[in-house]
Amino acid sequence: MIILIIALLVFLAIVSGFLSASETSLIGISKIRLRNLVKTGRRNAATLQELIGKKLDKAIVTILVGNNFVNVAISSISTAIFVYFYGPRLGVIISTFCVSFFILVFCEIAPKIFAVQHAERTALFIAPLMKVLLGIFGPIANFFTKLGNLIIRILGGSPAKRSPLVTEEELRLMIEVGKEEGVLTDEERKMLHRIFEFGDTVVSQVMKKKEDITSIDVNASQEEFLNKCLEEGHSRIPVYEGSIDNIIGIVYAHDMLYIMKNKQLFVMRDLVDAPYYIESTKRVNELLREFQLKKIQIAIVVDKDRKTQGLVTLEDLIEEIVGEIEEE
Repeated sequence: MIILIIALLVFLAIVSGFLSASETSLIGISKIRLRNLVKTGRRNAATLQELIGKKLDKAIVTILVGNNFVNVAISSISTAIFVYFYGPRLGVIISTFCVSFFILVFCEIAPKIFAVQHAERTALFIAPLMKVLLGIFGPIANFFTKLGNLIIRILGGSPAKRSPLVTEEELRLMIEVGKEEGVLTDEERKMLHRIFEFGDTVVSQVMKKKEDITSIDVNASQEEFLNKCLEEGHSRIPVYEGSIDNIIGIVYAHDMLYIMKNKQLFVMRDLVDAPYYIESTKRVNELLREFQLKKIQIAIVVDKDRKTQGLVTLEDLIEEIVGEIEEE
């Protein structure tokens, strides 16, 4: 009889350790790594992804309920044995210390340390077993999940709200770790950080201010335009009418050179391409997308009265990510 009871206790201890390791591995496995495992067709990876993606709350509840039930069973059976041999007073004291130590070390600490060190392997192993347990104890898990969500709502929380897969702070930390471990060069690290900052940058922070714009009057001669291109080294020049506050378009040097090569007469206004006007508060990532969709490379920054504030080019936006670029 004693042998059967000891065998039962060993079995319950194994179950408790399994459940403890399961809880830690499900929470600790990298979601990004799991996606890669699914793509490569790793065994049980798809089951594990479904478990974590759709049923993680229920799985954790099932584990906690099962683990508590098993631990209580271990304590009750052990207490009965110690009371039988040592009496109710001494038996309870010995049982409390011995069983608490045993459960803490062999059913909690050791399995969880193992699961932390081998989260991927453990999670893949337990995935099909957890799926079976959820099928059996699903109603119990649903009850306790709803009860837990109700308590969270009473306390003012939002049970449906999940944390993002990876936060920006975590990605930035990964970049720094990558640099420290030699995976990334210093220039790559800087570029990746600039990508994060890119989404928070507005046009006013990267534009060339009105006072620094190289422009030309719409009534300028062919020679004036050519000299301006040669002096400034620009391939495109904004054209204004009256003053720089009224930019009416952009003239490209290659259009002008084509006409000059064929010795054709021209009127500057006929060569002007319509400008693309934007506000200084526009985010640069939105502007970059517009440049891509509209196939343009330059925009005039204006205020609400359409007066010129500055100019921004595709090169300006790219330089925010890759650094300084020599203009053509």
